[in-house]
Amino acid sequence: MCRRAFSGGVCNRGTAGFAYVGGACVVNKRLQKVNSVAIVEDTGGFSGIIVAAHEVGHLLGAVHDGSPPPSYLGGPGARRCRWEDGYIMSDLRHTEKGFRWSSCSVEQFHHFLNGDTATCLYNLPHEDESLPRVLPGKLLSLDAQCKKDRGTSACFKDDRVCAQLFCFDSSSGYCVSYRPAAEGSDCGNGKICSNGRCVFDNGNSISDFDISRRRCAAVASEGRGGRTWPRATPGEGFKHPRPHPIPKMARGQPTSRGTSGFTHLEGPLHV
Repeated sequence: MCRRAFSGGVCNRGTAGFAYVGGACVVNKRLQKVNSVAIVEDTGGFSGIIVAAHEVGHLLGAVHDGSPPPSYLGGPGARRCRWEDGYIMSDLRHTEKGFRWSSCSVEQFHHFLNGDTATCLYNLPHEDESLPRVLPGKLLSLDAQCKKDRGTSACFKDDRVCAQLFCFDSSSGYCVSYRPAAEGSDCGNGKICSNGRCVFDNGNSISDFDISRRRCAAVASEGRGGRTWPRATPGEGFKHPRPHPIPKMARGQPTSRGTSGFTHLEGPLHV
């Protein structure tokens, strides 16, 4: 995915989403330009859920963890939160932190939502449309999720999948993970994945969010670490406990293995 005007016509398959930082309410009628959108890629296995959360974070004024604020937006930025900690506004997701916002992201949301550029978000929706409440992991098995992503099956089906779902890569013979299993996926012993953890199943619906708690809720996510593990037979786990080295990932850029990253588009806001 790319913007052809800035890529020389060559699109990089490693980018999974685009969004304008702080663009949630920005529409420039004179230039016929709308910044209040994000573009997200999903292969059909719910792999785009965390990408969507990440890009919405950009629209609401959050930059990548470890980055300064945009000059046109101001605010606290995220310098004091480490990229390597792996929260939603990072690109490294190997623990349950990947399902939560960092404290820097929350501060930036407060700054943006209390500013003049966020007034459109206070509008009440015209329709109160009912949405399905079934968790996505109830709709696709672990094998089905891997088949959507890589055309193969899941390497193992225990509590590890909640942080990272490893799928067998037939071309290399390795188990490869780019994301956690979808929320609600079976993680063994009558438990399901919820916010990166394997917990007992108390029903298959999405709970209502009580806004009176004034918390920022994390959204089910997709890991993009590109970790590879030793050769394994699909469904049997690993033959060796020691993983291969993890390739480094530049922010918003693919690694040598072609893992996906996130990109935010910066530019002056037009209100």
